[in-house]
Amino acid sequence: MNAMSTGQGAAAASASAAKAPVLTTEDLRVEFTVGHQTLVAVDGVSLSVAAGETLALVGESGSGKSTVALALMRAHEPDSGRIIFEGTDITHLSERRLKPVRRRLQMVIQDPYASLDPRMTIARVVAEPLVAHRWGNRRQIADRVVELLELVGLTASAMSRYPSQFSGGQRQRISIARALALEPSMIIADEPVSALDMSIQAQIINLLGTLQRERDLAYLVIAHDLALVHQISNRVAVLYLGRVVEEGTTDQVVWSPQHPYTAALLSATPTPDNPTRERIVLAGDPPSAINRPSGCVFHPRCPIARSRCAVEVPPLIEVRPGVRTACFYPGEVQPVIDASQSRPLTAKE
Repeated sequence: MNAMSTGQGAAAASASAAKAPVLTTEDLRVEFTVGHQTLVAVDGVSLSVAAGETLALVGESGSGKSTVALALMRAHEPDSGRIIFEGTDITHLSERRLKPVRRRLQMVIQDPYASLDPRMTIARVVAEPLVAHRWGNRRQIADRVVELLELVGLTASAMSRYPSQFSGGQRQRISIARALALEPSMIIADEPVSALDMSIQAQIINLLGTLQRERDLAYLVIAHDLALVHQISNRVAVLYLGRVVEEGTTDQVVWSPQHPYTAALLSATPTPDNPTRERIVLAGDPPSAINRPSGCVFHPRCPIARSRCAVEVPPLIEVRPGVRTACFYPGEVQPVIDASQSRPLTAKE
C-alpha cells in the first residue's frame, strides 16, 4: 500500500513473488445448502500472498469475495481444497489448534460502526485479543493498549471512552489497533474504507501502508472499487461467480485486462486520471450461484462469447508473463481510454 512508481510497483511485485507465501489457497471450494439445492459460493479458488505484499480480490456483489475471506479465517468451513498459512495446512484444524494461528492471521471488517462492541471501553476493545490469548498481566496489557493506540495515531486518552464517541475513521483505526495486538503476519481487510468519507479513506490507506512497510505485513484486501485497488495493491485477482477469472500484477490488469469481465469492471470505474473510459455494458445480471451456467460461467453476459464458451470451461492459465486468465479469447475486449486525458497511474500512488 506504499506509494511507488509503475516500474517500482513491478519490481515490488517481483520481489514479493520471490518470497515464500504467507498464505496460499489451493482449489478452495465453499458450498451452502439453500433448501434442497446447493449454492456454490467459492469454486476452486487458488491464491497466494507473500510478506509485504497486497493482493486485492475484486468483483461484483455476490462474486464470493467475502466468502473467501471468511473461509480463510475458518468462519466458513471449506468443502474442499486447502488453506496453507505459514507452511501449515489449516483447512480442517480444530478450534484448539487454530488458536495460535489466529494470533498471526487477523481481520479488519468493512463497517467500523458494527465491529466494536458499544458497551466496551476502547481499552477493553483493544485488549480483547490479548486477554483471550493470555498475553501478559494487567499492567503489561494496559501498556500494550497504549502502544497500539499510538501506533494508529490515537492517544492514551481514548482508553476510557466508548466507540460512540469516535468518528468512523477513528473507529477503523481502533479496529486496526486491535488486529495488530498479537503481532500478525497477515491481515485480511474486507472493504476496509468503503464505509468512510473520501478524505478519511486516504488517511486509513496511508496508515495501512505505513504499517505494512514497518512490519512486512501481508494484506488480502477485499474490494469492489478498482480505482482504489490500483492505488493500494501489488496484485489483483478478479472473481466472478466464485471463480478467479483473471489474476496478475495491478498495472498489467488495469492497463491491459485479458478477460472481458475485467475490462467491463474497469470501464465502469472512471478515475481522475482516466475520466473518459467508454463504458462496456454487460447483458443481464450475474447468474445464480445455484443454477450456474455451463461452460464458462461468464458466457451468458460476455460480449465476445462463441459457441465453445457455452460448453467448455476455460482453464486459468498464464497468457502473458505474470498474468493468468480464464478465457479462450484473452485480450479481445479492452476498455477505451482517451489518452489525451490520462497519464499512467502508479501502482501505489
